[in-house]
Amino acid sequence: MHFVLRSTRVLSKGTIAPADIVIHNDSIAAIHPYKTINSGHDLGDLLIVPGFVDLHSDAIEKEIEPRPGANFPIHSSIIELDKKLTMSGITTMFHAVAFNDESLSKNRATETAAGIIRQISSDNQTLLGADNLIHARYELTSFDSVNTIKELITENHIHLLSIMDHTPGQGQFQSIAKWKQFHLPVYDLSDHEADMIIIQKQKDKYKSHDILKDLLDFVMKRDIISLSHDDDSREKIDMVSEMGIKVSEFPLDVEVATYAKEKNIATGMGAPNVVRGKSQSGNVSARDLVKNEVCDFLCSDYHPSSMLQAPYVMQDVLNIPLECGFDLVTSNPAALAGLDDRGEIRVGKRADIIAIDDSYVPKVMLTLKNGVAVYNGRGCLGKE
Repeated sequence: MHFVLRSTRVLSKGTIAPADIVIHNDSIAAIHPYKTINSGHDLGDLLIVPGFVDLHSDAIEKEIEPRPGANFPIHSSIIELDKKLTMSGITTMFHAVAFNDESLSKNRATETAAGIIRQISSDNQTLLGADNLIHARYELTSFDSVNTIKELITENHIHLLSIMDHTPGQGQFQSIAKWKQFHLPVYDLSDHEADMIIIQKQKDKYKSHDILKDLLDFVMKRDIISLSHDDDSREKIDMVSEMGIKVSEFPLDVEVATYAKEKNIATGMGAPNVVRGKSQSGNVSARDLVKNEVCDFLCSDYHPSSMLQAPYVMQDVLNIPLECGFDLVTSNPAALAGLDDRGEIRVGKRADIIAIDDSYVPKVMLTLKNGVAVYNGRGCLGKE
């Protein structure tokens, strides 16, 4: 396959300018000045940017169970979510599948989580438009899941691993009341059940260190990138650094994010937080981290379409140049995930490319994955 995409607005090497992009098979073969090639698919003034790389999203859980107790088959849920990803411009997705305390939810029990991961990996081989990869989330006290996680890693199903600590009194949940406010409705718990789970989590946390160290050693020997979740203090960042973790997801304030950067730890926040201007759980606004230049990437968290909207919100509200805003959802996360074959419109990179109509509310009109149209919203790839 050999064809040309052209537009008056192509984001390449940090600049938006007119260009012709030559695509051969699955890669970008050349980039030429605008309209210097005899024929091509002319997209006018649609903005052409790299496909989005999403390091963390639990949207699959909402696709499987959009309302409590309303469960859909895993296989069809994966297929349907993949459609939404390509329409949102996400060409590389890391599904954040949680291994949580089994007392909390059957949906996040070890066996269920492993089944979701294996199904995604299987479907990704032949059925899906985007690259659907796995970001396993390990809760500090989910001891029974460790061997299963190791098995999945050995089978090459897991590509990122993050550690979480949702014990009340620190991290995302600074009080028991805040923990209950979130968990009771989500997991259909009674107040008494919640109290029993909290007591057990607090007991188990004391024996978690050696188990976690063993798991991280296993992960790092296999060159899998590890992340930490909801870091809330300098002490936590110091601990994360000593463990060899290089990425902090959702640090809880600007000071913690700044300290993480000083320790050479990358930081990331949720794109929905940027779009809404506030955290869903009442923590720091991601806009504050972006303003202070201590946010390296954005992920969709739970809302895929926010990846497209966030760069425009940062431009409008924070005066961040659009080119820089797109770095947070393309080249930066690709580099942090060790994916040096994507995230940029550059010769030799994969032809993971999207075209955006941003004349009103930004909307993806075309998504290419490895040079193949996986979403073609306006017939952009019609006759040349």
